Amino acid sequence: MTVMIEDSPRNCTEKWTIEALAQGSAIAGVLNPFASQWTGGPNWNSVRDIAQHLRDAGVEVWFDPMTHALQMSGVGDWRFYDDYPLWGGARGDLNSPADREGHVRRIFEVQDALGAPHLAPTHLLHHGTTSSSQIALDLARAAVDQDANCWLSIAGTEPFWSSGSALDAHIGALAQFEPAGWMITVVRPQITIPAQSSAAEIFGLCRTVRALTEDRQVFVSHGDLAGLPAIAAGATRLGSGWDQQQRSCGYANYVPRDADEGGAGSWYKRPTFRGLLGSLKEGEAAVLDQRAPNLSTRLGPPPPPGQVKEAYLAHVSDLHTLTSAINTLADYEQKFRATKALYEAARLEWPEVLRHTSSPLGPPEWIDPLYDGLVLYGQSEGW
Repeated sequence: MTVMIEDSPRNCTEKWTIEALAQGSAIAGVLNPFASQWTGGPNWNSVRDIAQHLRDAGVEVWFDPMTHALQMSGVGDWRFYDDYPLWGGARGDLNSPADREGHVRRIFEVQDALGAPHLAPTHLLHHGTTSSSQIALDLARAAVDQDANCWLSIAGTEPFWSSGSALDAHIGALAQFEPAGWMITVVRPQITIPAQSSAAEIFGLCRTVRALTEDRQVFVSHGDLAGLPAIAAGATRLGSGWDQQQRSCGYANYVPRDADEGGAGSWYKRPTFRGLLGSLKEGEAAVLDQRAPNLSTRLGPPPPPGQVKEAYLAHVSDLHTLTSAINTLADYEQKFRATKALYEAARLEWPEVLRHTSSPLGPPEWIDPLYDGLVLYGQSEGW
């Protein structure tokens, strides 16, 4: 199984993650301090209870401290976060070695309490060689000093992944720590599906994954369909879920919310069509099914309209099918060529779908930036 279910403030996290495991699509749940409560309440389980229930059902449990969210513009959703014992001093203070070491130590203690692997925090990056990148390196050093077998995190915005030699320099410095594995996150100012990617970003992401997967596993947090090029470059898992905020890591996920506001992302009921490497609005899917039922079935088939859980489970199944097919291939060139062929096939299918549905989204949004970045990666490898 290849899909990780990212945490959600909705109280269906346990049940729906377990159902995705039962259908053979999801392998892990990734909890975080912005979405799950430390202590719980009358209508909510604590994060420790959630972790226990997931483990009892056979779900692999992770805890992402999401320290990189603290540097996002507009962050302020502290309803759950501030109950966690993650800081010895002021929230977000990483200025001194003692601050960084203490933050890492407290995170590892929380992960131990949840039965989760040690996943180190990181700092949000916009370029490969800045003072922020030095803080990220210092956090990684503090983590491996405390546990040489921990996993390290890398989180950056589009300019970071597009920063060329500066990106390579930062990744090269991180790789010298030789952790147990890597959790990579592409952070976006806006939460949109499809993700607003660029070819340069995808090229940098693929190049990074290719280098790191030589001797370690790489998982792509909140990767979803936009993370498929990383799978082509050797990553083995993608993060996803039923809300938009589980499928994309964006600033809006962490803005201030009222105390009584649920804070979950909008239900994403749009059915995924595996043959399109994208999704349609419910109405568009209904029109396609009415006008071209054979085409709809061949590209999907979509779940029944209006069913949130069914749309989510079908999406996770499609994501698992796509990623596992690439993962089973023997070498990097085969992974690249197979993924490239998936995009080319999807691009050929879209015109007929657009003719029936008049969807405002098509290959320019769902295919082109991912495909173009993947091609750049292939060219850099001599393929």
